[in-house]
Amino acid sequence: MEPFFTEEQLNNMSRENLIEIMKIMKEQSAKKDTEIQLLKDKQKELEFMNAMLSDRLALARRKQFGSSSEKYAEGYEQMDLFNEAEASADPEAEEPCFEEIHPSSYKRKKRIGKKEEDLSGFEVTETIEYKLAGEDRYCPDCGKKYKVVTRETVKRLKFVPAKFEVVEEVTYVYSCPECGSMKRPEKIPPLVSGGSIATSSLVAGIMNAKYVNGMPLARQEREFARYNLNLSTKTMANWIIGCADRYLKPLYDRMKEEFLKSRYIHCDETRIQVIGEPDQKGSTRNWMWVYLTDEYSGAPRMALFDYERTRAGYHPVKFLDGRFHGYLTCDGYQAYHGLDDSITVTGCFTHARRRFDAALTVLEKDVTGGQLKGTVAYNAMTRIGVLYKIEELIRNKTPEERYEERQKQSRPVVDALFEWLHSMEDSVDRSSLIGDAILYTLNQEPYLRRYLDDGHLSIDNNSAERAIKNFAVGRRNWLFAKSIRGADASAVVYSVTETALLNGLKPYVYLTYVLDQIRQMGPFPKPEELDRLLPWSDDLPDEFRTKNQG
Repeated sequence: MEPFFTEEQLNNMSRENLIEIMKIMKEQSAKKDTEIQLLKDKQKELEFMNAMLSDRLALARRKQFGSSSEKYAEGYEQMDLFNEAEASADPEAEEPCFEEIHPSSYKRKKRIGKKEEDLSGFEVTETIEYKLAGEDRYCPDCGKKYKVVTRETVKRLKFVPAKFEVVEEVTYVYSCPECGSMKRPEKIPPLVSGGSIATSSLVAGIMNAKYVNGMPLARQEREFARYNLNLSTKTMANWIIGCADRYLKPLYDRMKEEFLKSRYIHCDETRIQVIGEPDQKGSTRNWMWVYLTDEYSGAPRMALFDYERTRAGYHPVKFLDGRFHGYLTCDGYQAYHGLDDSITVTGCFTHARRRFDAALTVLEKDVTGGQLKGTVAYNAMTRIGVLYKIEELIRNKTPEERYEERQKQSRPVVDALFEWLHSMEDSVDRSSLIGDAILYTLNQEPYLRRYLDDGHLSIDNNSAERAIKNFAVGRRNWLFAKSIRGADASAVVYSVTETALLNGLKPYVYLTYVLDQIRQMGPFPKPEELDRLLPWSDDLPDEFRTKNQG
């Protein structure tokens, strides 16, 4: 590079000129340094954005294509709540025997080398016999007729598609031959007024298909059409809303009365789109809240859904109505922390674990298996996995026994976990996924520790997530609710069906029975009459219960 000035020119310059030149050169150098630093900062920013986008892409691919399991520890994992059939399929698995498909209350001891299938609960409608006929009945060697020495019976299960039957109601009208006065026998009121063809079994079948099996009404309409039955989506929706409001809502209210008496509950919420809400865009998210009794609480098992327009914290305050006093297990959503002082909030270790799982996922693309085990994310997952392994081992113990075992086994692990996380608190990158996981877990520490204090409490909020599973799966199919009444009706029906499932009932059979019984009770059913219909009632017929409950 050629110099700006020759040696001769520099020698001829005055001291003032040289100082001025030095100032100019210094300014130019500083400007260059500034430009270089700006470029370096820009490079770092781009690298950060690239890493963030890469992490998001990895997580998106994981959610769409990857395994949905979350590793607790080495060799220990939990299936995602919304796993598809592919995740559970095993081509090498043996076909189940009839005992496994239809367990009986009485199981005969199997003889070695022979399967004993008990199908006493199913009607034999067809028998196929294989007998020798004609000349085959005679022995070709001696000519004697064969004699039957034993019968080999194999039972196979046949599927008969749904069929529709008509119930004909005939009312006889009487007249006095002397005075001509007329009299009709008293009739049971119809399920739906206005000359409707609806029956308890039909409406229960529609509810069961939508709310238990996730089949939208439009798809049911097409299925009915294949059987030459024209039932419109609108008609079925009207039946659901009307029956939910008239018959199932009183039962829902009785369930809520019992719910508020419990001391250990769970809460969660999920989005729902209601396009008929006034003063809001059709794309606005509304919310379905779920409240659940803890499985260890000793209270009746129930799940109550509540539709609300927003996710604001005053909704659980309103629902609990100042009448619930006890422990509420939830995720880290701040709305639950503004409840009454009589409510103690406990945390969810699953939500903490998921954040470490997300951090571990993005590391997998850059780190080898051996190196992965040395990461903070992996070690955190392993430590939390130990806690879940302990919970698995003490699951069937009494609350008192669970408390004792947690003090001996779980508390030292929890103490060590948080001591370890605190040691990294000041050095983590808060913008990174692992930083987010560490800080979230530390912020939730008081709530996460509380399950150690009472054997009735669960380590996480998974039961609420399981309760909301059918709603989330169904939402994928029907996408939105068309009206507020429809969303409220859905909350009621989901509450009844999910509570029925929690209590080991067959939802369709139970719904049919409930609709029919409450229909006969008149417009104002008595509380004691409704109590006999509650999903945990001992007055319900035994045939309503599944053989493999629990």
